[in-house]
Amino acid sequence: MSTYVIILKGKNVAKELLHNLREAQTPILNCDLVEPLNNKSEHENSNLDTSEEVFENQSSFNNIKLLNPALARKDRQKTLATWLIPFGFIAGLSFSQMTDLKTFSDMGFPNQLEKLLGGLVGMISGALGSFFSAGGINQETVDDLRAIRKKSEEGFWLVILELPIEIEPPWAILNETNSLEIITIGKG
Repeated sequence: MSTYVIILKGKNVAKELLHNLREAQTPILNCDLVEPLNNKSEHENSNLDTSEEVFENQSSFNNIKLLNPALARKDRQKTLATWLIPFGFIAGLSFSQMTDLKTFSDMGFPNQLEKLLGGLVGMISGALGSFFSAGGINQETVDDLRAIRKKSEEGFWLVILELPIEIEPPWAILNETNSLEIITIGKG
């Protein structure tokens, strides 16, 4: 999927943009409206009719995984732990079985627990691996996020638009709106 962050001056402009995209039958996978970090436009919110809400999600900046690396890292860590912890247990158990080392019995543990303790050490290794391997982030993405955060702090609304990767964004519609900037976050 292709993800675009569109920086707009107000919520009404964002609603109009989404309405125009739907009229053009643009295939949208997800569309989130992100309110400004420094919400100077509260008076704009009170004048809106809430009977027809066009956005699937309206969130704050820090609750969006795409904009908050800490949330994305926790999600990656959980996904990795799902695979690495059981794999580490099986690998530790297998290693203890194959090598027939007496590491834990030399420390005073019963000989029957040798293989199980080897599996537990492997499980701990899997947990540590998931923790450390989930921490990386692309520097280009960090720079983009810094620019997006700055715009949000200045009081601008963000529309996060996710389109299928094979679909070219409707540039004519995007250019018609009073968007300040359009940032492409990721493809695929």
